[in-house]
Amino acid sequence: MNVARNEAKYQMLKLVRSGRSLREAKALMKVGTVALTTEYAKAGDLKDLQNLEGGLHRIRQTRNDATRIMKLKFAPRTMESSREEVLAKFGTGYKGKIPLDWKRDGNLIRRGRPNKPRPGSSKGKIGRTRVIGAKKVLKDFETLTRTLQALIRKHGKGDTKGIQKAFKAIRTGVTTKG
Repeated sequence: MNVARNEAKYQMLKLVRSGRSLREAKALMKVGTVALTTEYAKAGDLKDLQNLEGGLHRIRQTRNDATRIMKLKFAPRTMESSREEVLAKFGTGYKGKIPLDWKRDGNLIRRGRPNKPRPGSSKGKIGRTRVIGAKKVLKDFETLTRTLQALIRKHGKGDTKGIQKAFKAIRTGVTTKG
C-alpha cells in the first residue's frame, strides 16, 4: 500500500474519532473519499453511485437543450479526480475543488517526529460502507428518462423543467458511526 493511501486512511480514522467529521465539509469529504474505496464499499454500490452521479450530472448540463436530452444515459462519466473523491463530493454536497489536498489539517498535525507506518493498522477500526437507496433511485430515474424520451418523440418539443425539479429533490446524505 502506498504512502498516500496510508495517509488518507490515517486522516479518516482521526477525523471520525475526533467528532468533527460531520461539522466540517472538507473533513467529511476526506472521510467520504476513503469510505468509498473498494476496501470499504461494495463494487456494485460504487458502480450504482457512479452511474447515478453521471446521469444527474448530464441532466444538469443539458438544461435547455432538447436534442441532447435524447442522448441522456445513466452511465459513468469521465472524472476530474479519483472516483472516490467525485462520489464523496456528490454524496456530501461539498462545494470545494477536487482533487483534495491531503496535507494534514490543524488538529491532525503531529508534534515531534512521525511514527513509522504500520500496514494493516486500520483493520477492524473501519466498518463496511453501506449505500442505501442508490439502486432504487437509479432505476426510477432511468424509468423517468425513458418516459420523457417517449413523450418527446411522440409530442415534439420537450420541457426539461420537470427533470430539473426532480434533480433538486434528490437528497444525498452521509453519516458516520464512531
